[in-house]
Amino acid sequence: MGVNISAVAYLNAAPFIYGLQRSPLAESATLSLDVPAVGAQKLLSGQADIALTPVAAIPQSSDFKIVTGYCIGATGEVASVAIFACEPLEQLHTIYLDAHSRTSVALVQVLAREYWCISPQFKPLGSCDYMEQAESGAGYLLIGDKTFAARRRFTCVYDLAQAWIASTGKPFVFAAWVARRDVPAATIGLLSDALRLGVNHIGEVCREVQPRYPDVDVASYLTRNISYPLDAAKREGMALFISKLPAKSGAVNPQTS
Repeated sequence: MGVNISAVAYLNAAPFIYGLQRSPLAESATLSLDVPAVGAQKLLSGQADIALTPVAAIPQSSDFKIVTGYCIGATGEVASVAIFACEPLEQLHTIYLDAHSRTSVALVQVLAREYWCISPQFKPLGSCDYMEQAESGAGYLLIGDKTFAARRRFTCVYDLAQAWIASTGKPFVFAAWVARRDVPAATIGLLSDALRLGVNHIGEVCREVQPRYPDVDVASYLTRNISYPLDAAKREGMALFISKLPAKSGAVNPQTS
């Protein structure tokens, strides 16, 4: 019986997709590419057995566990999760939130409260009109590939990973691989092998995807901004972040999963 895997349809997951498409899993697994929030929903609904899941959306249930030693993380500027604005942060009265990742939405609120000490209104992000005419006094939390164009549009950019690290001294994890506990250990092993293959061949990944991103230095982004190993330091950072979330939004313990 095949396994359903949801990965993220962003450039930051390109090494994972590269590995999965060249893995023995490719013969039996169904791979879908989704925005992070959709992948989390698929995991909860049973449409996915394994998903690259935003940390703030990892189910708080014994039916799920964090698997593999890989993640979408950052040990410095992440570049693709940021608040974009035309005014300084302290002048913003509203921040519009990209709903594609609960982790980034939660992180910006933690940072506003505990690090930036600002109290803007938080509103859902609607259309892409901000690219034509940004609202005065408003910031826009954006994630993923759309941020590359936004960096050319806005004069003020506030990188969320960079702010978290400056505030806590710990790296940040945006998404981790989560599986249902009934997924066989052999399948998890194949998944880990596939992810390792992609991460170990980032040079080839960059050459393959660079033509699709003519205005982005793909190699710099994938090797300097994104950090893939889910090591002890990242698990500590993830645990600290989860501890700052409302109880109903908390994820499984990254130290024990």
